[in-house]
Amino acid sequence: MNRKARIRNRGGLLANSLIGLARRCVRRVRFARFLLHAPGRIRVGRDFIIGPRPVIARGVRFHAGDRVNIAGEFVMHVNLTIGDDVMISSRVAFIGNDHSFDDPAKTIQDQDRLPASCAKLEGDNLIGFGTIVIGDVKIGRGTIVGAGSVVTRDLPENSICVGIPAAPIKKRR
Repeated sequence: MNRKARIRNRGGLLANSLIGLARRCVRRVRFARFLLHAPGRIRVGRDFIIGPRPVIARGVRFHAGDRVNIAGEFVMHVNLTIGDDVMISSRVAFIGNDHSFDDPAKTIQDQDRLPASCAKLEGDNLIGFGTIVIGDVKIGRGTIVGAGSVVTRDLPENSICVGIPAAPIKKRR
C-alpha cells in the first residue's frame, strides 16, 4: 500500500471512530431525556436504545429488559413491560383503552376515566413500523407483529401476526 493510500485509510478510520463516538453521545443524551419524563417510573436493562422524539404520558410506568431497541417517534400512553431482546420499529404506539362512555346521560368528557391499561411484550419480539397496540394486551414470547397492524387482543407466542385487528398467520418456529 503506498503512502497516500495509508494516509487516506487512517483518515477514514478516524472519521468512523468520531462518528461512533458522536452516536454514543447522542444516544446517552436521548436516554437521559427519556428518563427525565418520568423519574422513578422508568426502569431499563443493559443495552437499551431509544430513538428520537419519544412521547410518554404522565403517570405511566415503563420497564424494559436487556437489549431493547426502540426506534423514533415511540408513543406510550399505557403501563408497559418489555422483556429481553425486543425491537420496536418507528412510529409504534401503545395507547390505552381508558375512556369510559357507558353513561348516555353524560358526555364522554364528563365521564370518569378508567385506570391506565397495561401492555406486555414477553421478549424476543419484533414490532413493525406504524403498529398500534390498544389497551390491556400481552404479546407472547417470540412473536412478530407486522407493520401497520392494530393489536387489540393477546397474541400467542412464536407466531407472526398481521392485520387489523392483528391475528396470527403462521408459526414462527
